[in-house]
Amino acid sequence: MNWFLTTILCVVLVEVVMALPFLPPLRRLSNSSQSALRTVMAKSVSDHWKEKAMAAYAQRTFGASLKIAFLLAVVLSIAGLLVVGFDWVFSGFQSFILTWIGIAASVVAASLYVWVRKAIFHG
Repeated sequence: MNWFLTTILCVVLVEVVMALPFLPPLRRLSNSSQSALRTVMAKSVSDHWKEKAMAAYAQRTFGASLKIAFLLAVVLSIAGLLVVGFDWVFSGFQSFILTWIGIAASVVAASLYVWVRKAIFHG
C-alpha cells in the first residue's frame, strides 16, 4: 500500500508544481542576475551608477526569491499534509516515505509521471 500511496503523493505534488506560477519568478531571478553581471562587467559604466543599478537588481532578486520561497512552502505544506493524512489512515506511511527506499520510490514515481504526462500531452 505504501508504494501506491507514494505514487499518489507524487502525482498530486507534480500537478501542484505544474499549476503554480514558478516560471515568472525564476525568469525574473535569472534576468536580474544576468543584468547584474553585465553591469558589473561593463567598463563604460561608472562605479556610482553600478552601485545604483546593483541596488535595483538586488531588490528584484530578493522579490523573486521571496516568491519562489513562498511557492516552495506551499508545495511542502501540501506534501506534509498529505503524508500526515496518509499516515493517519494507513499507519506506517510516514516512516516509509522518509526512508531511502521511500525517497528513491518518490523520485522514480515523480519522474515516470512527468515523462508519461509529457508524452501524452505533448505527443
